[in-house]
Amino acid sequence: MKKAFWLVFLALAACTAPQGIKTTGNLRIQSVQPDVVSGCTVQAGDWMALKGNTFGTQAEWDSGANHALFPPEPGLPAESPEITQAENPATLMFRVPQGAQSGILRLHVEGVGNAEIPVNVQTLAPQMAVPGCEVPAPPQPPE
Repeated sequence: MKKAFWLVFLALAACTAPQGIKTTGNLRIQSVQPDVVSGCTVQAGDWMALKGNTFGTQAEWDSGANHALFPPEPGLPAESPEITQAENPATLMFRVPQGAQSGILRLHVEGVGNAEIPVNVQTLAPQMAVPGCEVPAPPQPPE
């Protein structure tokens, strides 16, 4: 009975996670803007926003305990990571670093879990306006 419950639970959890995003531990990613999972591209300097259940604290991002690494290996750290909303849903914003390549964006949240998000990094011209591919506005400084 217990085994059946966990199988159903895992199946439901898999259905709610965006396709292409792999997570471990308690980390859950609800959405990525621009929607790189559906094929949207990003460029160096573009802002990205992740929404999920938790991304830790700003102090953990500032200290490097939490990180987002773009390919190539061993990974280029995302620039200016900032938690713009702590919950309901938690929102993390960061910029794509210079030299980033297409591949797997690896996210680590200390004590919570990890995520792997496929990204397609475009190096030349801006992309056409496609719904879901809009780059989020930069975070606003606190007043």
